[in-house]
Amino acid sequence: MLLKAAKQHQPDLFLVQEPHVKDGKIAGIPNCWKSWLSKSGKAGIIALSTCSTPVVLSTKENTMAIKITKNSKAFTIISSYSSPYANFREILDELTDLTTNINSEEYLIGRDFNAHSQ
Repeated sequence: MLLKAAKQHQPDLFLVQEPHVKDGKIAGIPNCWKSWLSKSGKAGIIALSTCSTPVVLSTKENTMAIKITKNSKAFTIISSYSSPYANFREILDELTDLTTNINSEEYLIGRDFNAHSQ
């Protein structure tokens, strides 16, 4: 599914939550793609070969952050996951810690809140 989406939309990155993980790595992606996981393995970032020089900023329990440069501008990319049973305050603390430490740079957060609808 990711390969098809990559060919069709040509992204530089995928933000993933609850990916299939094998031996501590995101399974089923090409070897030329780079990937990183949060400590829990529930949030991840996949950088395709078109994404130049991603740098890991932070690996937290449920959050993964990298920095990329696009058109001479730095961006922080954050992938995050929240279990339906998680302490929401802890997750917000992780995000707050990351976003307050990146100064005035732009950032993008991709997050699975596992919210229940009513």
